Amino acid sequence: MLAEQERARVGGRVQGFIDDEQAHLRVANGQIDPYFSTLRKALEKALEDAPVFSGTSLLGNSKTSWAAQAEQFGATGNPGSGPAPRAPTPAEQLQALQRQHGDKWMEYLRGRVQAVGEMQKLAGGGGNKLVVTLELRQGADGSLREAKLVSRSGNPQYDTYVMNAVPSALAKLPPPPDQARGVRPDGIHTLWSVEGRVIYLRKLKDLKTDDAAYLAAAFAAGLLAGRFEETTGELEVIDFRNPRFECQPRLLRVY
Repeated sequence: MLAEQERARVGGRVQGFIDDEQAHLRVANGQIDPYFSTLRKALEKALEDAPVFSGTSLLGNSKTSWAAQAEQFGATGNPGSGPAPRAPTPAEQLQALQRQHGDKWMEYLRGRVQAVGEMQKLAGGGGNKLVVTLELRQGADGSLREAKLVSRSGNPQYDTYVMNAVPSALAKLPPPPDQARGVRPDGIHTLWSVEGRVIYLRKLKDLKTDDAAYLAAAFAAGLLAGRFEETTGELEVIDFRNPRFECQPRLLRVY
């Protein structure tokens, strides 16, 4: 009797591993209906206008960003988030010129380039992040049956915010089409991650006359920077006065 129970337990665990891997491959290989992309966009929309949660302030972001770089440097000799680039960075090129010419002006420029690079990384959400893993169960018509947190972020306010956004997001969705890939007759079972981070970027078109003094001061300090958003064609500039919290849901599994 005990042996049979043990075999059943082990068999159940093995089947669970198989089901989980298949659920991952469905997403990785795109073997799911476009309905799930619509669902992701609905979740993203419902998570807009989030407050800036405690522990994700500018100071916390700065400490986290520098700590992560220090850890990376200790492990690989490279302070970046990936493998060392093949081509020298602008800061490295300036450093080479400084060694060659011994020019204090080059040292000044190199410091500014490094400062701007770090500011851009921080402004784009390169600091402290909050991540939850969310399991959703829906009916075959898309209606919500159950939502639960599989893993928490460590910030109860953020966890609650994500959970509260789910019902309204799904309520606005049309049902999935008949025989949609990833939708079973008994319903829909998915796993998601929701990553939240503070962003200090503002669209240039949203700046007003009152912002001219800030832009002038940043330009004078040599720290006016931003990014070009390729998907929208809009230019964003760093604005540490107006932080916003951005939540990005990502589909992990479709069972």
